[in-house]
Amino acid sequence: MADLSLFPRSALAPFLHVGHHGAEGKAGVTLREVTACALAELTAFKGQKEALATVIVTNFGIALPAANKSASKDGVTFVSVGPGKWLVTGEGAAEHDLIARLEKATASLAAVVDQSDARALVEISGDKARAALAKGVMIDLDPSAFKLGSAATSFAVQFWITLWQTNDAPTYRLTVFRSMGRDLLHWLESSAAEYGYQVR
Repeated sequence: MADLSLFPRSALAPFLHVGHHGAEGKAGVTLREVTACALAELTAFKGQKEALATVIVTNFGIALPAANKSASKDGVTFVSVGPGKWLVTGEGAAEHDLIARLEKATASLAAVVDQSDARALVEISGDKARAALAKGVMIDLDPSAFKLGSAATSFAVQFWITLWQTNDAPTYRLTVFRSMGRDLLHWLESSAAEYGYQVR
């Protein structure tokens, strides 16, 4: 069993098996739980979306992404997850003050709900990452349709995920509610097994 002290806020530590798995040879997929990351759900109050967009640009230098999009700057990422609603992540220096910054900036414009301990966040990358994901998500992941800055909330196997692409390698981030973290990991490992996968 993994040492839980090595995975702050980890939702998956008891189920992580670090190393190479599946097909032998070079791993086509790399899986990593992202734990040093703050998460929040930001929901605009009725009639305040435009004002909210303005303060987010002022305070974070990011234009709130439209539907099925994400946008990042200085360790902060906004992912559109519904009308007037975004999942916000903060890494590096942004991890420690994300919630406070959001609450101060948005004040009476939006609701901010800390999701840091409520969600599991997994990164999947590698030459075969797209192929592994395509086995379970109802999204067209072809680079012409889903690329850097693309995002989606979709049903995958037996649960809902929020998925976004962070670079052209390609690398993706997936998040689910913490209670579904083990199922998310099991699905990713099963999908990646034929390509060989590395758990970091």
